[in-house]
Amino acid sequence: MNKLIAFITTMFLCSEPMPAYAESENSFSETIDGNTFTYTVGANMNATITGCESYEAEIIIPSSLGGYMVTSIGEMAFFGKIMMNSVTIPEGIRYIGNNAFSGCLSLTDVKFPETLTSIGNGCFMSCSDLESVFLNNSISSIPDNCFNSCTSLKNINIPESVVFIGTEAFFGCPDLSGIFIPSTVGIIGDNAFGMHSGRNSVIEKINNFRLRGLPDTAVTEYAENTGIEIYCKIGDVNCDNFIDAVDASIVSIEYANVSTNREPTFDTYQKYVADYNNDGFIDAVDATLISMEYARLQTLPNDEM
Repeated sequence: MNKLIAFITTMFLCSEPMPAYAESENSFSETIDGNTFTYTVGANMNATITGCESYEAEIIIPSSLGGYMVTSIGEMAFFGKIMMNSVTIPEGIRYIGNNAFSGCLSLTDVKFPETLTSIGNGCFMSCSDLESVFLNNSISSIPDNCFNSCTSLKNINIPESVVFIGTEAFFGCPDLSGIFIPSTVGIIGDNAFGMHSGRNSVIEKINNFRLRGLPDTAVTEYAENTGIEIYCKIGDVNCDNFIDAVDASIVSIEYANVSTNREPTFDTYQKYVADYNNDGFIDAVDATLISMEYARLQTLPNDEM
């Protein structure tokens, strides 16, 4: 882990400001709102951002440069922008390259477009102030080291479009107390989450990390390999480690949504634990059974609950 941080620090200290003018035939630059973006234009006549000279805290990446649509952010394009705390990635961008935002130590807010389908290795590595990430439903993989050493990361969703989580993707994220892995994920790399470097750089489990997932999925094998316990309690819909009236109420609300043709809100895990009678439906019967289980639990001694 120290080697990874040292690499980022060295690259940042040795890096030079991005040039303000073209370096080659297909490399150009444009200044927008005080930010100078360098970019290349491919054979498909789309632009790839290759760098940014900026001292702004908030950066809005343009959707076009020089009249060309921006469809990707290149490798290390925003590497080590330690003053940047917010970045907005526009619709139309489909790919973010390796280490594109790694080492952005002050970055706290990232807005992803719905068009984004792929992010590169180490993309947000060592973004130590990043607390929350919401990924869209078009991303199919979270690659190696993607959020490695994001030490303030507390919340992230793994959409059901994801089928692969790479090695050490969330390694060294001690503030991430739990994560739900949908059953669509078929491959999970070594030490992907719930692990960090302890004393003498020995890899060990993060205390109180809770792994959520369905039985007989890739999560099962990962849990067995790491010794991390899978949390899956039927009836605990809000995952607060208690089965109570709140869970019954949440199920009732979801049933009301679905029965009136409104958009369902439950993810795969919530659907699984909310279907208390395992009949394939989430309805008033489940809410009633959860309420009954809550009442039963109230009659038990505290050490049996």
